[in-house]
Amino acid sequence: MKKLMVILMTAVAGLSLSGCQNAEESKASVQVKPVEMASVEGSLYYLERMALPDNAYVTVTLQDISLADAPAVLITSQEFETNGNQVPFYFKLDYDKAKILPHHTYSVSARIEVGGELRYITDTVFPVITDESKTHKLDLMLVRTR
Repeated sequence: MKKLMVILMTAVAGLSLSGCQNAEESKASVQVKPVEMASVEGSLYYLERMALPDNAYVTVTLQDISLADAPAVLITSQEFETNGNQVPFYFKLDYDKAKILPHHTYSVSARIEVGGELRYITDTVFPVITDESKTHKLDLMLVRTR
């Protein structure tokens, strides 16, 4: 009976340890592919001759707008407070090139809020990256909301 118990315990211990792997072996088997980044950059402005208050907040987004009747998929965004600065504002949206699908449509949009209230927004689609011109630099004109 004791021999059977010893044999069973040895077998259980052996099976338990067989799942262990050397940390160096696991590192060698994992290959990290470097991320290749690209960017879309430009400026945003509006035509009204109205100064923004110090606490205005700007959001610029790069989105995949390919799917009809579905929400756009956010790729990246940049947000900042204006701190009393006035238009034009400059932006740079860095993105992972591997996440861009060649037959999808990508667009940049922007908005300016004051105290959580929307004041200005883009009302036009600004296609980038996979458009005919392969656009990576653009100027966004925003319109005042009522």
